[in-house]
Amino acid sequence: MIGQEFTHSVRRHSDGETVTATLTGDWDALVDGSLVAELDAVLDEGYRNIIIDAAALTFCDSSCLGQLVGLHRRTGERGGWLRVVAPPFAVRRPMELTGLDQVIEITDR
Repeated sequence: MIGQEFTHSVRRHSDGETVTATLTGDWDALVDGSLVAELDAVLDEGYRNIIIDAAALTFCDSSCLGQLVGLHRRTGERGGWLRVVAPPFAVRRPMELTGLDQVIEITDR
C-alpha cells in the first residue's frame, strides 16, 4: 500500500517570532529532510516559535516523532516553543503513547 505524498508549506508571521508549517500526507521515514531543513533555516533567521498545522497529516511514524523532538529542542534553545495543532488520531495517538504529548503542546485549533 502506498501512502499519501507528504507536502509542506511554511508561512512566516508578521510578529517576527512565529512560523506555521502546514503539513499534508504521510510523515514517515521516506520523507526527505526538506521540512526540518527549512524550519532550521527559519530559526536561524531569528524566528523561535513553530506551529505545526497537522490537520491534514494522515500518518506519523517514529521518524516523525523524532523530528518533532528535535524541533522542540531547537525552539526551546532559542526561548521559543513548538505547538502541534489539530492532529488527527493517526498523529495524536503515537504522541500520546510515547508521552510526547506531555512535552509538546497539542491543541485542537
